[in-house]
Amino acid sequence: MTPVPVTRPPRALPVVDAGTRESALCTIANVATALETLREVRKHVRGDHKRRLDDVAVVLRVAALDAQATYAITDEEARSFIRDCRSR
Repeated sequence: MTPVPVTRPPRALPVVDAGTRESALCTIANVATALETLREVRKHVRGDHKRRLDDVAVVLRVAALDAQATYAITDEEARSFIRDCRSR
C-alpha cells in the first residue's frame, strides 16, 4: 500500500480585493503552494495520472504567469511575497 502524502494545514493569506495587484500576488502564492502539493502527489501515482497532474501544473503556471504579467510583478517581488506568506 502506498503511503499517504504529507499534507500541511492551509496557510492564512490576507483578505484582498479581487482584481488588484495584491490579489495577483496571492494568486501566485496559491499556485506555488498547489505546485508543491502536485509534486508530492505525483510521487505516488503512475502512468496517465502523472500526465494529468503535469497538465494541471502547466495550467497553474500559465495562470500565475498571466497574473504576473498583467500587474508587472517581478520574480523577486513574487518570491518575497511567497516567503512572507509562508512565514505567517
